[in-house]
Amino acid sequence: MINNKTDAQLGSIQQTLFMPVWARAKETAKKKPLLTDHVAEKIIRSIDFDFRQLDKNVTEISQIAWIARCMRFDRVIKAFIEQYPNATIVNIGCGLDTTYERINNKQIQWFDLDLPDVITLRKRFLEETPHRKFIASSFLEPDWMDSIKGNHVLLISTGVFVYFEEQQIRKFLLEVVSKFPGAELFFDVTSPKGVQIANDVIRKSGIQFNSCFKWGLKDKSVICSWHQNIQLVGTYHTFKVEGLSLSLPNKIKACFSDKLDVQYMIHLKITM
Repeated sequence: MINNKTDAQLGSIQQTLFMPVWARAKETAKKKPLLTDHVAEKIIRSIDFDFRQLDKNVTEISQIAWIARCMRFDRVIKAFIEQYPNATIVNIGCGLDTTYERINNKQIQWFDLDLPDVITLRKRFLEETPHRKFIASSFLEPDWMDSIKGNHVLLISTGVFVYFEEQQIRKFLLEVVSKFPGAELFFDVTSPKGVQIANDVIRKSGIQFNSCFKWGLKDKSVICSWHQNIQLVGTYHTFKVEGLSLSLPNKIKACFSDKLDVQYMIHLKITM
């Protein structure tokens, strides 16, 4: 039998992009989904990857966490676009993310940035347009920043920074301070305890385990200490999203996760 599925030849860190895609597809299949993503369903059907490992080993609360995070990102981005309809948005480590499809107002300029092998895979399912471009690069290589123009820039990153060491993220943010005065950033972070929990999820998923979380943020104020122009706008707990419905066992887990800052999101502004 001929296998017509897309062969995804990716590095170990890049393989982790399958988990949020799987989570969105799984949510879409529910009778009352919190988020609908038919592109994710198409990707799941088309890629030559054994998603049964995720169905079997990833807990429901982990799947819901990905959805809750998507919901929060969507709302923050939409609020930014309402304020700046012609905004420039850079999705760092985009993977197979489909945020653009959900929030596009037909005026924004959007850039999806990821490593070359991911962008090659991405092009099989998603298209560039005059308002949406792909950039094949590591976010740690600052040359890509020169191609980003616009007065109202929002840099977003979901499930990416945790795979790198703190000093790498610090260096990146200092480049952002230099290149994008006035810009805003929105990304997720994980506590040291959250790093342990997440790596256990990755280990059970069947994905190569050298793609493990590294950066566990103990104190969010540390980020603002890196430069006087890095300002904390706000933080958001993962599960405190309006419309999120949880069973009692999952509600208890979510409460502990949020209370202990296991995983949350940070909104920064680069002052001028």
